[in-house]
Amino acid sequence: MTNTRFSVALHVLVELARDPNVLLSSSDLSDRVNAHPVVVRRLIQGIKEAGLVTSTKGSKGGVRLAVEADSIPLSQVAEITEENLGFTTHHLSTEPHTNFFSDAVLSTIESERRKVHLAAISHLDGITVQNVLDASVLRAELNELVHSGLTDQQIRAQFHIKDGHLVRR
Repeated sequence: MTNTRFSVALHVLVELARDPNVLLSSSDLSDRVNAHPVVVRRLIQGIKEAGLVTSTKGSKGGVRLAVEADSIPLSQVAEITEENLGFTTHHLSTEPHTNFFSDAVLSTIESERRKVHLAAISHLDGITVQNVLDASVLRAELNELVHSGLTDQQIRAQFHIKDGHLVRR
């Protein structure tokens, strides 16, 4: 089973960044990110402990960002969710064995997994929640244009790809 804590936590933060002055309940957020409310509440607790959100209790309560979205690197979200950003290694039998080659293979795989994880964390250091929000807004606008019946030429007059990123002309 794939772990989605990082993805859901990031989605929650982007939803909060979209309306930074609005309190959103865990129920509202769970609807927006399509995750179980208990999962969202647990993630919010970790995000709150990291100082990224504040919460207000009560019927009109909810959470909102405590910091600017451009000050939250995705590497911090990965750290909060304890996400393994590479792959997961399998385990050998728990019974004592003397297959030293299998142990060596698993150790080598684990070493490579750690390298992949560190490379991913390094990459995520340069991306913020604000970057994800900005890109999401552009993609939503592009999707609206595509579904509005405009021609490709009309759409390309408004958007293009620059350095691998969607940008507005």
